[in-house]
Amino acid sequence: MSPGSRRDLRPFVFLLAVGAIALFLVVGGLASVGRSSGSYRATIDQSFAAQVRVLVTQSNQVGAQLRTVVDQAPGYNRAELTQALDSLVAGADAVERSSSDASSVDAGITDDFAAAMRKRATAASVLRSAVDGLLRLTPTSDAQTGPQASPDPPPVLTATQAEQKLGSAGALLLSADSSYRVARQLFAKAPGGSRLPASVWVPTPTVWGSGNVDTLVNQLSSARNLDALVEVDLEAVALDPPVLPPAPTSTGQSQAIPAGASAVPPTCTLRVTAVVRNQGSVVVREVPVQATVQSVSGGAPFVVKKLVTLAPARSEALGLPAMPVSPGTTYNLTVTLGSPPGQSPAPAPDGATIVVASYGSAKSNARCARTPAAAP
Repeated sequence: MSPGSRRDLRPFVFLLAVGAIALFLVVGGLASVGRSSGSYRATIDQSFAAQVRVLVTQSNQVGAQLRTVVDQAPGYNRAELTQALDSLVAGADAVERSSSDASSVDAGITDDFAAAMRKRATAASVLRSAVDGLLRLTPTSDAQTGPQASPDPPPVLTATQAEQKLGSAGALLLSADSSYRVARQLFAKAPGGSRLPASVWVPTPTVWGSGNVDTLVNQLSSARNLDALVEVDLEAVALDPPVLPPAPTSTGQSQAIPAGASAVPPTCTLRVTAVVRNQGSVVVREVPVQATVQSVSGGAPFVVKKLVTLAPARSEALGLPAMPVSPGTTYNLTVTLGSPPGQSPAPAPDGATIVVASYGSAKSNARCARTPAAAP
């Protein structure tokens, strides 16, 4: 073969060299990415482990609290049991909310951990609703008891319904323990993982068996210390216009007002604000609050009334409609609070003798004759 017909191999050799260099760079880059990715995954999982350890410590404390509440509930009074259930739900909810910030590289680990905390929070709420419905307890720290919320307790539950709800709470707690156990096992096998602390809310599953749940419901239902207490009181009464301070008197002078009476400034109407407090352990509904004025010289009484509904440990300053009065006249004022069903004895009334001061002349006092009377 002649030299002129021989192929020039230099372009081929050049391309082969370039390809080798490119392959070297790609392989080296992938190795570098793999090394940096592994470090990144380890950092993420270390952060996850640090967050979970704190949350699990808190969750275990709430779990111990739940076991204490279930064990000691029949021995509490209604206020103590309400507070214990509120605290339990608040603690479980707080852990559940914080768990959303913890994230592992492995989505399965994150999901199982979050599911465990969510089931525990749900179980605590179901437990409370079961006990509240059985005993007609009213939560005190839930969002449902805010300023605009109804003071009524949850719907009443029969013993059978309460047992069913408690059984479902127990099933959720067992499922939550299982979800956390799976998350813990998976994390121990993850490349950047480590051992997470144990977390078991139900060390003895038989506690939530039907027999034990039935016993708990019977104990709660028969505990005399958990009986409903109905007690509302009239705490204070204020007038508008307010009572004047006593006028000083000299020896030998007669008082301007009868002994034991209170004076108010000249006015054509008198308003009463009654402060009512629910000292009991159940909601009281539509309790009548009534004020009456009647001239001491005789005549028909004038009566005004309003209804009040109060949750346990709540009070309300109830402003009653205005009552027409005449300057220079003395009245007997009586404020009464109705007795809700189950309360004995009835709340004591509050009364006083009120002298409405004169404007100074019959002509000035006559202006009140043109003041329309308030509707009872």
